[in-house]
Amino acid sequence: MKRLIIISLLGALLFLIPVISSADTIEITIGDFFFTPSTVTVTQGDTLKWTNKGTMIHTVKSGQNCTPDGRWGSNILSPGDSFSMTFDETGTFPYICDVTIHCEVYGMAGKIIVDEDDDGEIENPIPEPIRKGDIPIRLETVATGLTAPNWGTFAPGHPDRLFVTDQVGILWAIQLDTGEKRVFLDVSNRLVELGIFGPGTFDERGLLGVAFHPDYVTNGLLYTYTSQPVDGPADFSTMPSGVAANHQSVITEWNVPDPTDPDSVVDPNSAQELLRIDQPQFNHDGGALNFGPDKMLYISLGDGGGADDVDGQVFLGTPMVGHGQGNGQDPGNVLGTILRIDPFGSNSTNGNYGIPNNNPFIGRAGFVDEILAYGFRNPFRFSFDSANGSLYVGDVGQNKIEEVDLVTSGGNYGWNLKEGTFCFDPDNGDPGFVFKCNSEPPGLNDPIAQYD
Repeated sequence: MKRLIIISLLGALLFLIPVISSADTIEITIGDFFFTPSTVTVTQGDTLKWTNKGTMIHTVKSGQNCTPDGRWGSNILSPGDSFSMTFDETGTFPYICDVTIHCEVYGMAGKIIVDEDDDGEIENPIPEPIRKGDIPIRLETVATGLTAPNWGTFAPGHPDRLFVTDQVGILWAIQLDTGEKRVFLDVSNRLVELGIFGPGTFDERGLLGVAFHPDYVTNGLLYTYTSQPVDGPADFSTMPSGVAANHQSVITEWNVPDPTDPDSVVDPNSAQELLRIDQPQFNHDGGALNFGPDKMLYISLGDGGGADDVDGQVFLGTPMVGHGQGNGQDPGNVLGTILRIDPFGSNSTNGNYGIPNNNPFIGRAGFVDEILAYGFRNPFRFSFDSANGSLYVGDVGQNKIEEVDLVTSGGNYGWNLKEGTFCFDPDNGDPGFVFKCNSEPPGLNDPIAQYD
């Protein structure tokens, strides 16, 4: 039995996770009597930047055994001062702080290891550990008896209830003061059979998202994201002719007869399908739904699944299809994107929803009009900043890097050319890997936070 726990972590993550860029600058902190990290491995051309975050004066000078050798170094660094040095030669470069007894007594020294710049795989792209922050987090059990809760949200007009999507197909309404829960909507009979690896297993499909319309109190409308069996042609597909998709992602509108009555639940006969999307593999579905401050519906979609986002890559013993050279970098299809639609409109190809006329790619050749931003691998969750409307997306990485993106209209967030701030190589059938970007692909937006 799993317990549902409500936590608010985004602000903490953005505070705790430093973005160490692949763009040639690595930060080193000078504390009182220490450098952190004290040993750093970089490649030719990288720049090291030391910043004095302590309360005393310090220096950074080439040398060892507490003796400067005069090759390079800083002047006196007061608290807040910085010193930068670019390393163009390979080798090992020890350094010290030669202020009074800082090295002799406290061992204040460090080492830079400079490797050749060979575009090779980086095993440990972010060597600096995630520092413990000073933001306390307390966990409180709200409800029990759920199977796989993956999202919680509130309905306008009902601040005392939390609505939780359970991956097996139940939308729960949970009374926050008592923990009492009831089934608000059951879509389990619509879902594809879960458990790709057989009985007793689970996977990434199911009931993945829900969003209540901002005017829910008066119109009673809500929307779900579900993984369903293939049922006819999809509105969007990357599948080759004659090859069936693994499943279809479906966005559905529902109605609650009396949204002001806490005892009123979703009318199971009110379902109105907005759109249906072919998914090549079982994973990387994205699955988040949210209304923006503009009352438009935003939908996150992964790259279609498998691994590395490229056809021919062997996944679960079978060469992948439905990706080409990468759905993430192909805005001619909707996989690997954030969509923005108007559920009250009708100018889409299927006539079931509207396409806002200020979407960034309207009428642009090679782009789907519904796309707000693209270049994502698996944007599993996103949310809007209630203070300023900014859109934050958590994008799940391939093998090394997890990232948080600040998304703007028309942006390209890199996948599968990049993973985080690092370049990515799908590696022709072998597992893909990250490497240092020496020639930055143009027009890509890096994350505001990342970790490995």
